[in-house]
Amino acid sequence: MAAMTIIMISIPTTTTTTTNSIAPFPLSSSSSTFNFNYFTTGSRTSTHIEYIDRFSLRSTPTDSNPVLSSTLSETEISPPPSVVSSSLDSASDVVRRFYDGINSRNLSSVVDLIAEDCVYEDLVFPQPFIGRKAILEFFEKFIYTISQDLQFAIDDISGEDTSAIGVTWHLEWKGKPFPFSKGCSFYRLEVVNGQRKIIYGRDIVEPAVKPGDLALVAIRGVTWLLQQFPQLADRF
Repeated sequence: MAAMTIIMISIPTTTTTTTNSIAPFPLSSSSSTFNFNYFTTGSRTSTHIEYIDRFSLRSTPTDSNPVLSSTLSETEISPPPSVVSSSLDSASDVVRRFYDGINSRNLSSVVDLIAEDCVYEDLVFPQPFIGRKAILEFFEKFIYTISQDLQFAIDDISGEDTSAIGVTWHLEWKGKPFPFSKGCSFYRLEVVNGQRKIIYGRDIVEPAVKPGDLALVAIRGVTWLLQQFPQLADRF
């Protein structure tokens, strides 16, 4: 009987891509523990593994899926940058969030933006507000005194300095400029417990009565009095 040779031919077939989710596994470092989820697909052409470039892969040409190496060194495993640390908010972002919180009447959203020992001066008032509690009480009175239709609108804000911010603003009533409501503010910020916070603020508001040249006359008169009676300066 003649010898029979059987040749096995592998015919490619159409495959449907299926996604297998592998449960997250913890990776510990000296300071934190990070959980990673990675996913593989059943089609080599559409294989996707999240953060794949951060792991050593071991695969052969016949593998349908990449296989994570079982011998990973500590230096080969590093969490994605977004997990390791988040950059501090810029000073201008903190101040914008502060105004957003006042406009939305949501004081709980501004609590963490104000340092515990913050000093806040509104030059309409004779004394500054010292400490977060006193400042929040002031703004609580402010937002419940005026209509919610009255909103702060920022005209300009500095963005160069990470510790000091200047703001020009005005008030708007239902989107329209409110009379005698222009103002400017200054804020100083510091990093406290890993978060940038306001440690000092000062508000200067447009006066409803504008004396014009009379203001210069008043300044000249006060200057003359001080020149004649220097001891008056001790009363300031």
